[in-house]
Amino acid sequence: TLTKDWDLWRMAVDPTTSSQSYLDLTDASVDFLNAVLDACDNDRPVYLIGESFGGLLTTTVALRMQQQQKSPQGIVLINPATSFDETSWSNFVPLIQLLQNNNTDDNNNNAAYSVIASTIFSLALADSDQWEKISNSISNGDISQLPSTLMDSLQIVGKKLPPATLQHRLKTWLPVGTQLMTTKRLKSLEVPTLIIVGDQDKLLPSGKEVRRLAKLLPNSESLIFRKGGHMPFVNQEDNLSKLILNSKLFFPKKNKKYDPIKDWSLPTADVIENTIASTVKPVRDATSPVFFSSGPDGERKRGLSLLPSNDEGPVLYVANHQLLGLDLGMIIAELLEERDIIARGLAHPFIFQNKQDNTESATTFIPDKEDSNNNNKLGSLNTFDAFGAVMVSPRNYYRLMQTGQTALLFPGGVREVFHGKDEAYQLFWPEDKVDFVRTAAKFNATIVPLSAVGAADSANILMDAPDMQRWFSNNKKGDGGSNSNITAARYDQANGEELFQPPLVVPKIVPARHYFVFGTPMSTKDIDHKDKENCKILYDEVQKEMYRGFDDILYARDQDPYADSVRRIASEWVSGKQAPTFPIDLLNRKKVADQV
Repeated sequence: TLTKDWDLWRMAVDPTTSSQSYLDLTDASVDFLNAVLDACDNDRPVYLIGESFGGLLTTTVALRMQQQQKSPQGIVLINPATSFDETSWSNFVPLIQLLQNNNTDDNNNNAAYSVIASTIFSLALADSDQWEKISNSISNGDISQLPSTLMDSLQIVGKKLPPATLQHRLKTWLPVGTQLMTTKRLKSLEVPTLIIVGDQDKLLPSGKEVRRLAKLLPNSESLIFRKGGHMPFVNQEDNLSKLILNSKLFFPKKNKKYDPIKDWSLPTADVIENTIASTVKPVRDATSPVFFSSGPDGERKRGLSLLPSNDEGPVLYVANHQLLGLDLGMIIAELLEERDIIARGLAHPFIFQNKQDNTESATTFIPDKEDSNNNNKLGSLNTFDAFGAVMVSPRNYYRLMQTGQTALLFPGGVREVFHGKDEAYQLFWPEDKVDFVRTAAKFNATIVPLSAVGAADSANILMDAPDMQRWFSNNKKGDGGSNSNITAARYDQANGEELFQPPLVVPKIVPARHYFVFGTPMSTKDIDHKDKENCKILYDEVQKEMYRGFDDILYARDQDPYADSVRRIASEWVSGKQAPTFPIDLLNRKKVADQV
């Protein structure tokens, strides 16, 4: 892939005739690069790339050229052998000598050397994914499917790295090169350096070496492949050219500060699918959630077909926070899957408080596919924002509405998510804080209440949050003193005023079924956002509609034969389909009564 983006020159050393010293090799490399630099335009950048031993040689060449004041624009070190002195590969030299002396082949084809050396290098070169393929190939009796790294190593050792050549490099080049690259010299290397390693490199301790080099080299950036071996690009979609071109060290961008409101984009379809399968599906299987939506007249219907789109303006979903907030992934996933609605959650500052900004770090970890799937989880503290969540604040909420997006707000916050024993399905909203209605009205947003039921019936609360605080905190008054370092969710609260302490909860053996009722959509087009009295009336109407949802679900679920029993889980496991629920008429009983 390098040839697509670069004018590529590759240095090769004849393995059968080359016996020059390490310094001779350095001189030859420097002379060639000086000729290239002299032939290039002054503004044409030149980069050196070195892998393994080539990485060691590259550092030496770069230092020499720096002394000549003709430095390249940058160097790239891939699993560099600067850590050779930390290995035991020099102990391999006597074995090579023995195999060489015992060779009786007239054509100088040392079969024993090829087999032994190939096996050793294959063990060192292959990473865990490659060895899985090797194991599968051997168990299936089909060696033609062996990974190319193993087959290549047999050819490399047998034809391109004969015993004398390998012995010379292990005895002469590598020890001399590592002795030259002293700590003092590495600290003096000012050439921008991109270090790329696999943290499972078995040939060299690259996972450790990258940290040493990152501390010593004054102008460096590190990329670490999770579960990558000595050849980290074999099983990775990222190619070397892409990583070089995206390097902030080599190509610093006039960085526009990331705007989570405007610059965020939905993860790829594969990431969403994998996340839902690994994170949301287990919760769905346990709770068999049922979703309902309401039309403008208040009539309910199974599914989300009655939810408004944001084609005519922004939409705000206002929900109660269920116990421990474990249902959030189901809400986000259902909106995405059934209606392709992207709801941006307004999340507690705690989620973002300890987040590290990778843009300020010189080290980036490149995950393998399994890690990518595990890290991108709806509701994960580390990747919550990957699915659109932003820190709850007046400014972020204002801008979501201003840009016509869909937001998901939990006005009850931590107080609801950590509610007490006798507080299930109650709203703990501030009494006279109608700001979310006023902002919605300013941008003619549609407000949709969401009543969620089920989590509080799936667990037993043994000790309420204030009691937990009194017993296990240094602050015996239970006034949230140990939470003073946690940023409060509400702008008019000081840090520490919010009790960020979960209750002591024990889950029930069989979780209760979860129900979600999206209430009557409420337009704000006819409301003046400056009219606080009318905004307060709508604020109360939203709460009233949410309590109507609670009451209707709690009434109707008594008629659900699969509400919270082993029968529901067994039925769904056998049939592969979701168990039926109560008749929809039970959710519309008040509407029918009003008509009568």
